[in-house]
Amino acid sequence: MLSGYPKKETPIFSIDGRESTPNRVVRKVTGMNLPRFPFLIKMLNAREWLSVQVHPDNGYAKKNEQKEPWGKNELWYVLEAKKNARIIDGIKSISSKKEMIDKLEQANNGTKEPLEKHLNYTELKKHELIYLQAGKVHALGPDSVILEVQQTSDLTYRLYDWGRKRPLHLQKGSEVINYRYPIAEKKNNPNQYRNDYFYFLKKKIDEENPAGETINGFSVLITLTDCLIDEFEVKQYFPIIVPHHHKISITGEFIELKLGRWWERHGEER
Repeated sequence: MLSGYPKKETPIFSIDGRESTPNRVVRKVTGMNLPRFPFLIKMLNAREWLSVQVHPDNGYAKKNEQKEPWGKNELWYVLEAKKNARIIDGIKSISSKKEMIDKLEQANNGTKEPLEKHLNYTELKKHELIYLQAGKVHALGPDSVILEVQQTSDLTYRLYDWGRKRPLHLQKGSEVINYRYPIAEKKNNPNQYRNDYFYFLKKKIDEENPAGETINGFSVLITLTDCLIDEFEVKQYFPIIVPHHHKISITGEFIELKLGRWWERHGEER
């Protein structure tokens, strides 16, 4: 939906129709000297289990992945979920890197016990929010539609792929897992959620409020219904960038995303 990852950038358009890319305007819209646009936003709709994976934190990424300016923390917001929808949101009964590598090698070679018994499965419900901090093992299953908000990074270490023959990253993956706190944080139908990386707000402004809700940038809005932004009609599930020092008026249901405190320490104010 919105990407500033190099060579995979999505086009963006100003209100007067001029085309650009997120990284060309990152300082202008965020007000910070960031190396790339901070938010990577996707919509996921899996037909089968996606790979079991983990992302590194900022320190590990800076030390071991020189082309990346930071690691990858992410939020999942559940847009739709059928009755049996599930995710993997952590591990259990594995407490060390060595033990993790042993279990992964056995599972990927088809020997001894399957990895599934060491994975934490959680049922999904519509409107839930899951914070997948770097170091949390996770995977998305079928029968749900997820809004995924990430730090803009391509750092994904694949641990297990359900028998598919894609490359795995067992060494790096086992090094970055959070063994002390292995389960992801989950919130049921939050209207507000904040941590060091993301400030998430869900709002519904009905048409009885003629002035709408005023949004001050820098923000990224994701419309959950058809919305009216200033005098423009915007369809459902559409990303809108509100530059810093700008404001807009919006009517409808939407998610507002702002940067958490971590970015203030890593993006010099202009």
